[in-house]
Amino acid sequence: MIKFFSESLRELRHVVWPTYTETRKYFLIVLTVLVLFGVYLFVASSLFSEIIFSVKDIVS
Repeated sequence: MIKFFSESLRELRHVVWPTYTETRKYFLIVLTVLVLFGVYLFVASSLFSEIIFSVKDIVS
């Protein structure tokens, strides 16, 4: 177990961590994609519901 932790720490020293500006840029990209995908799902769900209810009204 000690060997595992020591090797993990050694590997972490080789990691190139992103800068503040890179982190902020990627965060904004992810946030934008999530918001756009959420809006897309909302619109698609609303349209699908309207279609289903319209078909239900026509059939009954």
